[in-house]
Amino acid sequence: MRMLHLSGNDWVKNNLMKRVTRQSTKFGALDLAADIGREFNLPLNRIGEVFSFDEATKLGIEDMRLLIGRRAEKMFEYMVASLGQADLIAPEDTAAPLYDGADVQAPDYFVALKTGERYFVEVKHARTENFNQPVTFSKNYLARLKRYAYLKGQSLTIAVYWQSLGQWTINKVEDFETPKGTINLRFPEALQRNIAGAFGDRLIGVVPPLVCRIHAKPEYPNSISEDGIANFIINGISFYSEGKEIICDLERQVAFYLIFHSTWEEHAPVAKMDGDRVDFIEFFAKPLDRNEAQEFEIIGSTAGMVSRHFEWLTTADARIVRLTPQLKPSEMAPAFDDSYRGEILRMWLLQIQPNYGPLIHKVGRDLE
Repeated sequence: MRMLHLSGNDWVKNNLMKRVTRQSTKFGALDLAADIGREFNLPLNRIGEVFSFDEATKLGIEDMRLLIGRRAEKMFEYMVASLGQADLIAPEDTAAPLYDGADVQAPDYFVALKTGERYFVEVKHARTENFNQPVTFSKNYLARLKRYAYLKGQSLTIAVYWQSLGQWTINKVEDFETPKGTINLRFPEALQRNIAGAFGDRLIGVVPPLVCRIHAKPEYPNSISEDGIANFIINGISFYSEGKEIICDLERQVAFYLIFHSTWEEHAPVAKMDGDRVDFIEFFAKPLDRNEAQEFEIIGSTAGMVSRHFEWLTTADARIVRLTPQLKPSEMAPAFDDSYRGEILRMWLLQIQPNYGPLIHKVGRDLE
């Protein structure tokens, strides 16, 4: 584990990833028609006889397993792009390659990191709340992925989004492949040998609590109704750390991001009254338990926070309504990196390094 204790006032944002422009309505439609024509042995002008785009989209939306899996793949792309440690992220499985010999299967992504490391990544989504329930790869499935990676000369990794924990793990296949050529990946083992730190993931430590106040305009009427609804016009928003108001715009942006994407316990807003008028509404985030032996508590991880933001932007009424947000990955990135310095809002960033000691095969309890 490498720990960076950061304070002061110097920050450089280096996340400038751009997407190659592609006219999906023009070239994407034609490519899709070509694939369907090959499948049904039809010319391009007869595709409509066997295929309806609206019907296919409807069936895809109704297939929850497919929908969740596809969104997880897009989430991975956004997450890695947002963390600022990649030079290139390219979908790898969007075409049907020609090959000779044993079967191949393209992994979901190719990622080139700024460190010079290159990886193929197969993305998985784990909804289980059981720490010991594995994500599995059959012998044939893994063999197809491995042969593709071998033929293209790059390492193969597995990225899993553990939804119940809001956490990503990224692991090298050779660290978990059994003598039978299979993989049964459990969260404790995946976390122990996690290389997500190389992709930019950091655990974030701050001094609790973090406080946000929404102030009411004093010159306008405001009140709290019998139903407990506060009616007022917002005058401004302030943030506090360690009992001191955060003044720097960057630190205010960071505080906002941390409060509303943290893994800490959510507390109901509290109204501070000035007589019968609302002075301000206070939100605060703090952990369930406080370890007094250390200054800070872990509020979450950068990858987890980006992913929670991604989920929020692609969900409505508890249903997935988009596979990707309208925002660019750079617009979803945390407002800080390893060079962050805060005058009021102090931060500890922890990069977890993989542990190649004996694996922790099981844990004693599951998530509640």
